[in-house]
Amino acid sequence: MIGTGILATAAEIDALKASLNTPMLALQCGSPVSPQALCHQMALAHGLPEVQGFYGIDLGTGEFMAAQP
Repeated sequence: MIGTGILATAAEIDALKASLNTPMLALQCGSPVSPQALCHQMALAHGLPEVQGFYGIDLGTGEFMAAQP
């Protein structure tokens, strides 16, 4: 993974952390977006280009990460 130089907001990091702690049953019943897809949507909202797969994030720094080409 390589850093993109683009940082998530504190609220986005909190939302991602909360989604990671949501039981899978709750995800299947109530939330249509997986934590991976949520992170990817956030990265795109920050202006990063569409990529195959998903963007990741370093929750310590808030930096969105991309797969190495």
